[in-house]
Amino acid sequence: MSVFLVDDHEIFRNGLKQLINSELDMEVIGEATNGEDALQLLHNLHPDVIIMDIRMPGINGLETSTALLKASHKSNILFFSLFNEPDYVAAALEMGASGYILKDTSNKIFLSAIRSVANGKYYFIGEVSDILVKKYLDAKQATTPASSPAAEITLSRREEQILRLIDQGKTNKDIAESLDISIRTIEAHRMNILRKFQVNSIEEAMEYCRAKHLIARE
Repeated sequence: MSVFLVDDHEIFRNGLKQLINSELDMEVIGEATNGEDALQLLHNLHPDVIIMDIRMPGINGLETSTALLKASHKSNILFFSLFNEPDYVAAALEMGASGYILKDTSNKIFLSAIRSVANGKYYFIGEVSDILVKKYLDAKQATTPASSPAAEITLSRREEQILRLIDQGKTNKDIAESLDISIRTIEAHRMNILRKFQVNSIEEAMEYCRAKHLIARE
């Protein structure tokens, strides 16, 4: 799998490159010291994983990643940061990142995160996971619970397509191929659907959709 590094600390970046290139199944194919250079270089490069620092001179990691995703860049983004502030973690997830781990993590976990993200999975661990859970629970407590999902819930056309294909028993990989979008994008839509329905699994959302005829089989 191919990896691209974006970090303004040369010594740290070189250490990551040496670690990654020592693995048989992964290779660093490019690197940048800031967001501006990353956007320019990644215009023609499409690595499996982009490892992105949060705080950098000029355009920060969040802004750089947002620009890449708006341009429909198909690489999966893994944030690798010193900072575990809730706002950073939530912003990374909201803008479509596939993972967020801290720079004091072990080499084993770091490499495992790269492999998971490259395969279209999310990777949030330790303190980062705790932050996400807390924000989720805080948001849930702030919302008045209803006996069932609100009737005014509306689905986007893409969400309807994805739910319809899930209802047909399609996997994330099948759906991605059918709609010509990345697995990461499919998972982001699934998470948005869970938020809309305030449920913990896609099966609960599907059950409600079937009962209310929100999606129709083609």
